[in-house]
Amino acid sequence: MDFTRREFLERLAATTALAVIPSTIYITAAGASPFPATVDLDPKLKWDKAPCRFCGTGCGVMVGVKDGKIQAVTGDQLSPVNKGLLCIKGYSLPGILYGADRLTKPQIRSNGKLREASWDEALDLIAARYKETLEKHGPEAVAIYGSGQWMITDGYAASKWFRAGLGSNNVEANARLCMASAVTGFMTTFGMDEPMGCYDDFEKADAFVLWGNNMAEMHPVLFSRLLERKRTASSTTAVRICACTKAHRR
Repeated sequence: MDFTRREFLERLAATTALAVIPSTIYITAAGASPFPATVDLDPKLKWDKAPCRFCGTGCGVMVGVKDGKIQAVTGDQLSPVNKGLLCIKGYSLPGILYGADRLTKPQIRSNGKLREASWDEALDLIAARYKETLEKHGPEAVAIYGSGQWMITDGYAASKWFRAGLGSNNVEANARLCMASAVTGFMTTFGMDEPMGCYDDFEKADAFVLWGNNMAEMHPVLFSRLLERKRTASSTTAVRICACTKAHRR
């Protein structure tokens, strides 16, 4: 890959809608299921399962590796979420790993400039700064801000380290902050702090309301499941899809 990770993401954002929407609408309108029946995995590659890390849909990915480098990806047909489908972002997963500007070593800022450092040096510096801050200001002076994509085990370890180890209750994650406004809306509207229902409802519901978002662009795999429900519904069932824009809300 001869461009940077930032350039890769910019190109990905620019092509997502064009690469996903036409194919999704076409295969559904043609009367064929968008979900692949079988996918032959190249036997020359070592295949293993992984989650797609771009958005929170939860798609399963099969990753083909050779000589320690990812060569191919495809949707995991056993995944109950995407059932073998991937959008353009999922298919582009290998590219972001090999960007020219991908960091492979820790960076320490010295005299206003970043320099490469060993892991031992970087971790020793972090430990020393934590120790210095705790001694001067106490446990309330330190905090940890976790990723919205860390696993349950990551959050558990961080919570134990801070609360039990350092004596600080200042543990926060992006997942809670980024959903604060949505949770407020759910609580005031439905009385629950999360959207009701589950992915299985796609195969059972008769009416879908898309409020203020373009599901075909932002969550194309789930949108394909929605269209598949409309395509395969019995002749006596009218499946309706209603997209509410800002103009509608006014």
